[in-house]
Amino acid sequence: MVKTRLIAAALAACLLTTPAMAAPADQQSDADLLRTLGLFQGTEAGDALDQNLTRAEAAVMLVRLYGAADGMAAQTYPTPFTDLSDWSKPYVSWLYQHGLTHGTSQTTYSPNDPITKQSYLLFLGRALGYADNDTATGKSFVSAADYQAAQGQTLTRGEAVSLTVDALFSTTSSGLAFSDVLIEQGVIDAETFALAAGDRPTIPAVNAAALQNSVWDVRRMDNGQVKVVRRQDDQVRATSNRTFDRAITTTGVDGIFAYDSTTLYYLDPETLSEIKIADLSSFFDENERGYIDALGSMNGTTLFCVSDPTASSAYRFYTWSPASGWRLVLSGTGALGQVNTLSTVEGKYFSGAFGILSVGLDGSTQVLTRTPCYAMTLLGGILYFIPDASVKRTDGYSDGGHEVRMLAMGKESTVLTLPTGSAYPICLETVTGASPDGTITARGTWHAADGSNAWHVTFSGKGSDVRVVDADNQHNVPDDLNGLYSASEHMTWWANTLGLTTGKIAQT
Repeated sequence: MVKTRLIAAALAACLLTTPAMAAPADQQSDADLLRTLGLFQGTEAGDALDQNLTRAEAAVMLVRLYGAADGMAAQTYPTPFTDLSDWSKPYVSWLYQHGLTHGTSQTTYSPNDPITKQSYLLFLGRALGYADNDTATGKSFVSAADYQAAQGQTLTRGEAVSLTVDALFSTTSSGLAFSDVLIEQGVIDAETFALAAGDRPTIPAVNAAALQNSVWDVRRMDNGQVKVVRRQDDQVRATSNRTFDRAITTTGVDGIFAYDSTTLYYLDPETLSEIKIADLSSFFDENERGYIDALGSMNGTTLFCVSDPTASSAYRFYTWSPASGWRLVLSGTGALGQVNTLSTVEGKYFSGAFGILSVGLDGSTQVLTRTPCYAMTLLGGILYFIPDASVKRTDGYSDGGHEVRMLAMGKESTVLTLPTGSAYPICLETVTGASPDGTITARGTWHAADGSNAWHVTFSGKGSDVRVVDADNQHNVPDDLNGLYSASEHMTWWANTLGLTTGKIAQT
């Protein structure tokens, strides 16, 4: 697990115990943190972080974590275990009475044996409210891979301390920050925790099964929160409220973005260090938070849409990379203010090259609204296209054409006006994704020139082969529309925006 250590300098200067042997710096920092919170005590010889943790010592640490350690030595609880010493019996018996331990047999707890890492992970998972199977399958604070790798391993006191800190900065099965739960229960003091823990982040785990198999990278920010989902080995981690997963798998993750108030941050997945990207305070209304969508990344450059949720509905597109920094590429006002509404915004990243943002539109309302539709790619091609407002009228269409602006990653370039003919060019609604073989499927609406009809058409293709795979009325579309499939410059242009080489466009 990759971790960031942010213990306050004042705390480090006030350490009361020095270990007998040097421990890794992060383990010592974690021990100091838990000691400050009253959740850890050393031995007569020091912290002994390099020594194996016994099952009896583990019981004591867990009882402290539950806030039940005060006066425990004088308590007695019924227990079936016959191998407990006088000092360990109250702690182990308390765990047994609360269903938190089952012992090594019906009558033994084996208090002097080293505890295994898997056993301690299960103990911590129970403290967070997770069933043992949830912990074993990666649904609690530890990944399934880490749990399996722990099989048969013993645990040092230092390793146990660090795992306990990981649990402290994780979320419970009910979605609450475990530290907040302990503060609410009076186990730890809020002010002491804030001082000692500094800026350590908290993160919930999200089950990968909740996502469609085709979704492999989604970045979305709304309403003052950042929500990042990343699928790795069937594990998904999500962030919210400028928090970060301490146990996230970093392989293949190219960065995570977050913001609080009006500052945008980049969280490096390797070091978990935080970099301030931009101060947005001059853009957002002072009474509103504003909204940000991180639309996708390509070759280290990420494309953002920033919108102001006021009546002005202002929006801006930016790119950011470690090398080039924060760059404005487009700004304006309009429907992109709806980017904050999750029900009407979709940001996805396909085939390593294509990203699409559709705002406020779906197949049932697109023809009935004057709201523009938007799309964008990260490797050139279409940034957005806006059907003329008169074209969107449902009581008839005028010959307004479509203005199309092209973006070559970082700057706006060609502006192209598509002429109208016997039928209006397609207004692209959605791109449903790329299959493993590279086929891209997209759905659009084709408007008749006289406003009498509109057809929903689905296209699919890759390379030089693009086909119509579905249309309304069992493919019963007008002849002029069929003709446009095979020869129209409109279709050629549209297919090319998807990264397809138009060689054959045919109805199937």
